[in-house]
Amino acid sequence: HRYERRFPEVSRGFKHFRRDSHYRKICGSAAGLLVDSEVGGRQVVESYGVEADRIHVLPFTAPPHLQGLSNDAGAQLDVPEKFLFYPAQFWAHKNHARLVRALADLVDKCPDIQLVLVGSRKNNYARVKKLIDDLELGGHIHILGYVSDQQIAEIYRKARALIMPTFFGPTNIPPLEAMSLGCPVAASDIYAMPEQLGGAGLLFDPNSVAAIAEAMYRLWTDDALCAELSRKGRARHAGWTQAQFAQRLREIVRKLT
Repeated sequence: HRYERRFPEVSRGFKHFRRDSHYRKICGSAAGLLVDSEVGGRQVVESYGVEADRIHVLPFTAPPHLQGLSNDAGAQLDVPEKFLFYPAQFWAHKNHARLVRALADLVDKCPDIQLVLVGSRKNNYARVKKLIDDLELGGHIHILGYVSDQQIAEIYRKARALIMPTFFGPTNIPPLEAMSLGCPVAASDIYAMPEQLGGAGLLFDPNSVAAIAEAMYRLWTDDALCAELSRKGRARHAGWTQAQFAQRLREIVRKLT
């Protein structure tokens, strides 16, 4: 809400003021603060004047339940045989518009390219849908709406790759989900996303339609690249487990008490 005030979902009305007041009070009274990344820690320090020794980095892990989910009805999912995937609500900061325009720029070179979107049909959905219709991309973009945990796990497994052009951070959960399930990842080169991916995914400028299109083209056409990203993603996931997260959390709590 401090770093991306251009988006109405965090700046409209009193939302920004309420968030800032709330976080400032918490930061002022907490014995310690958990952050998802080194970048997140620096942002808390510069935003609220918190002493650096009260900041504790505890990176997220992929939701562990996804690993055990299988969708017996997976064949009934309305997805193409080959597709790129973006799971995100239709907020403006999720950057669907540039993603759609990037796909439009690729249709001539990749006439078979397909994109699957999930998320409730609210917020900025109507504008995104109108853009898809205006650009005549209905045959290339599939909007599934809300999907269950079982279904999203199956979509990750089926997807060619995750493409995530979000403007928010410092980190995000979908790349962790994708890596845990062997789905190659390309994501915005912002905030702590490079730190989160750790070299296991492609990075691109989310402000640039051309950069998004280039990442999509590489994912769509390069089998060897996708295989390498899948391998690196699984290794990245295996390097920071739920058990390690829990142990690190215990160490932080002991230090604070």
